[in-house]
Amino acid sequence: MRTFEPHSSLIIIIMLIFWISVGVAQNSNQAAVWVSNAKDSTSTIISSPVADFMASEITKQGRSASEMASIQMPNHLIHRQRLMGSSLALIALNYAAYQPFKQAWWQNERTRFHFYQGWRRTYGYLDFGWHDTLYGHMDKLGHYFSAQLLSEQLYFISRWIGFNDATSRWIGPILSSLLMLEIEIYDGFFKDWGFSLADFTANELGAFSPILRERLPWLSIVQLKFSYHPSHFPNQEPTFIKDYPGMTFWLAIRVHDLLPAQMKSYYPAWLCWSLGYSVSKPARGDIELFLAPDINWQYLPWGKSPTMRYIKRILNHFHFPGFALKFRPNQKFYPFYF
Repeated sequence: MRTFEPHSSLIIIIMLIFWISVGVAQNSNQAAVWVSNAKDSTSTIISSPVADFMASEITKQGRSASEMASIQMPNHLIHRQRLMGSSLALIALNYAAYQPFKQAWWQNERTRFHFYQGWRRTYGYLDFGWHDTLYGHMDKLGHYFSAQLLSEQLYFISRWIGFNDATSRWIGPILSSLLMLEIEIYDGFFKDWGFSLADFTANELGAFSPILRERLPWLSIVQLKFSYHPSHFPNQEPTFIKDYPGMTFWLAIRVHDLLPAQMKSYYPAWLCWSLGYSVSKPARGDIELFLAPDINWQYLPWGKSPTMRYIKRILNHFHFPGFALKFRPNQKFYPFYF
């Protein structure tokens, strides 16, 4: 039994080469800018990973070491230890995540690489058609949500490493896309599945959604959230990954942002309303729709520190448990739903 796949190693190598080469390029660019400005700078030097390089450049220009105390180094320099540590952590996380996916999806018969037509296998719309899926497209929402969350976290990690903001905003989506692509390539070699172009599209939309929200601010009026409670399905499954009836994806609407200016003061900015989407059973189940209140944590007045702001951003990806009304396929009120 394979514990890892050759294409995974290739994707990881490409990912690390990209990450490290961008870091080297940024350091080199900042070093060049620093050297160019060194002649006229009168600021205090800041210790950095490229101090030796800077010192050598000053020496080449005929300056003494004492002059370094009057020169400003660039602000955005890559911390090599953080970059290496984050790279190793990402490899370990990638391997750990492979195990539950292997148990849930990749135990069946292998075949040559192929594209997924749909659960009927012989015909379909490459998994884009409504009836091409067994799971009510819950899997597509899962791909979008995972890629979006991964992209955002990789952005923050890149900033922590020392990449500038503009570069980090692209590193997150690109690395997220590569990691999610790994799953699609796996699927392509299994008879029951196949490389799903619909899954791939969901991955890309999720990974690049932070950039889309930045370019199109009106998209931030809604946000996809997730909640989960164990259901009685499926039996004997090793992980919760296939427990689609226990999952609900919520489209949280920021009502405050939609109100006219004269009405905003009467409605709390943190109170959202969410439309929930789930299925009644894992395969070919009924679509279930919900309506429930939700919280926009970023609009709550407490927690102004960087750590608390980060925690609130994480919380905003998950539906706040509370009462909910199911209105399809039947009506039912839940005093507490998550």
